[in-house]
This record gives sequence, structure tokens and C-alpha cells, in this order.
Amino acid sequence: MAFAIRAVVLIFLLVPVFAWSAPVPDSQEEWRRLVTGLVRMGLPSTFLRLLPVEFVKLHFGELKNAAAEYHPDGHRMIFHTNLSVEGQGRRFRPVAEIASQDLATIYHELFHAYFDYVDFAASTPKMDPRGARLHAEAKRLLTCRYTMVEVVVGPPQKGRQHKSRVEPRRLTESEGWDALNETWGVFVGWAIWNRLETTDRLGRRWDWDAIEGFLDRLDEAYQNGDISGYYEPVDVDARKVMPRWYLAPSHAISAPEIALLLDVILDEPPGMVELVKNWIGAPEDRPRAPGLNAC
Repeated sequence: MAFAIRAVVLIFLLVPVFAWSAPVPDSQEEWRRLVTGLVRMGLPSTFLRLLPVEFVKLHFGELKNAAAEYHPDGHRMIFHTNLSVEGQGRRFRPVAEIASQDLATIYHELFHAYFDYVDFAASTPKMDPRGARLHAEAKRLLTCRYTMVEVVVGPPQKGRQHKSRVEPRRLTESEGWDALNETWGVFVGWAIWNRLETTDRLGRRWDWDAIEGFLDRLDEAYQNGDISGYYEPVDVDARKVMPRWYLAPSHAISAPEIALLLDVILDEPPGMVELVKNWIGAPEDRPRAPGLNAC
């Protein structure tokens, strides 16, 4: 199970490269169709309905190693053409036909789109309470969790992250923001994939057996520090050597961050959020790297 968890997480962290993309002819209508399909599957949708339909510009393209990519420049969300009807790049296939792993990747990127919007609209009348809370917590955690970190030295090795050499690193504000954004996106994708794997995929029955299976997977990933992100160095020369630096397991997602995302993004009720917090243990039980401030 641990290998499967790490494998799925690393899939989200592959560097995506696309050959081309083209705008969806009716972007806003297709956005509505996508959200409606996700709602019908019982998947999280509140944050998507809070995201203005005109903010994200939908594209279809020939992606490599990914079902979707989000590009903050131009607020472009690019989906693989395989997700369109007959591969024509015009309309989405029915969501129920999309594989669980692809849905997880899509949610990873949809989170990035919402996070982009939250940062874009922060402190404006348009900002919804959920987005304001997410942005405030992100700003707070940026200082106490994503400034002094430990990173994996060298390229990430699939399934061997815990055996890699690590070193401390002080991140710039933009690097820390990037690391936080990616860590949260990885968790959102991880949660969607594991929810789909532990429940009736179409009926979305969230009975106790399914909940326990999800909690066991989450506890294992949390205790092992499997869910972490990466950042792109601001130094251009450093990016040429290593385009992305991955956070070490010691700086994987924390329990308070998990609780925040379960509530604000994943639409879990308060009882489920409390159950998760109790199941994986108090955040102070987790070892901290030297120099990491308490949040």
C-alpha cells in the first residue's frame, strides 16, 4: 500500500510538457458542464462553484504525463484531448467515464486554479469567506512552515524519497508560496484518488468501512511523510541545474493543513474533519526539523 501511495503522489509531481493547446470554443459552458458532472459523482464542488466561470480559460491540448495542467499566466487550464468527446478538443467526455487517477490529477490542478483566484482576489469584495480563510492560513503557514525547510538533494527517486540525502534550505517568499501551493495540491489529488478507491466510485457510499479504509491510508501517508510538494528556484542558473526542488518527508503536509483542506476544499463535514485530526494524532507528535517554527 505504501508503494501505491508514493507512486500516485509522484505522478502528480512529474514535470508536464505539452506540445500544443487550443481554447475550448465555449469555455464557460464547458466549465459548468464539468462542475455539474463532478457534483453528480458526489465529488467536492463548493470551491469550484465559488470560482467565477470567467476566471479560468479552458483549453484542450496534447499533454505529456498528465491529464491536466494549470498555468497562472492567463489563468489557463489545459486538459488532455483524450478527456474531450472523440478527442476533438471541444467538449468534455462524461465525468463518470474519466479514470480515478485522471480525476485526482484534475482536482490537483483545479485546486491550483482556485488558489490562483484566491491570491488574485484577496482583500477585495469578491473574495468569499472560504477563500479568505484559505488565503489567511496560507500567509500564516508561509512564515512558520515554508520558509526554513529541508529539501531532497538531487533528482527525486520514485519510492526512495526517505533514503535520499536532505539539506536545510531557506526559501524566498515566492519559493515558499510555490512549495505550499504544490503541497496542498498534492494532498487534494491524493485525497480524491483515495476516496474514489475506498468508496463505491459511482454511488459514492461513504460508509464506515470506506471511511476506515481512507483513514488508514491517510494515517500511513501522514506518519511516513509521503505527501509533500516542491518549488521552482527563483535563481535562473539554479533552475537550469535542478528545475524543481522537492521537500523532504520531514516537511510533508501537517495535520492542521490537512484539516483545513478537508473543510475548505474537500467539503468534508466537521465531524469527519475532527475524526481525521484524532485519527492521525496531534501535530506536536510529529518530529520537527531544526529551525522549523511552531505554527
